Amino acid sequence: MNLAVFEVGKPFPVAVPREERAFIELWKSGLVVMIQMPGLKREELKAFKRGFKRYLYLETDTPIPIACWVFDFPMPHGPIDVNFNSRIVTPEYITDFLDTARAVKNLITFYLLDGPILRAIKAVGLQPAAVQLFHATIRKQLATPYAQADYDRYLSAIFKYSTDELFRLGKIFKK
Repeated sequence: MNLAVFEVGKPFPVAVPREERAFIELWKSGLVVMIQMPGLKREELKAFKRGFKRYLYLETDTPIPIACWVFDFPMPHGPIDVNFNSRIVTPEYITDFLDTARAVKNLITFYLLDGPILRAIKAVGLQPAAVQLFHATIRKQLATPYAQADYDRYLSAIFKYSTDELFRLGKIFKK
């Protein structure tokens, strides 16, 4: 088994997101957010390294519950939002993540990418209460039969809200 080595300033050792946006995934190691910012500016890198002071968790009130996170990084980086679909994750990763017998797995690792190059890594412990809300949404998703097209249709409803509006709708946590 080959282990990926993540080194700042080097090519990202796993599949690189092509779209300029943020993606959340659940890996064997835990929650991961990849932020793709081609042409990354120095000020954006500094804002990422300073980190966020607050974040939001929101479960949509739709027939297919959508898990939405917003991490409020300082400007000029600004807030990033990600959504999570448990149906596209390796089932054993989900089972392990939901297992809280020893502890709530609350570590989330952010990778900031400039094209194929890894520019920064930040690992943060989320509030256990936020992760428990996330677990509840994952369980609801797993109990709800749906196709990816249905998920995408309900997901598009989130994009009608601004970040400020999302912060009024969701539960805010401080780092």
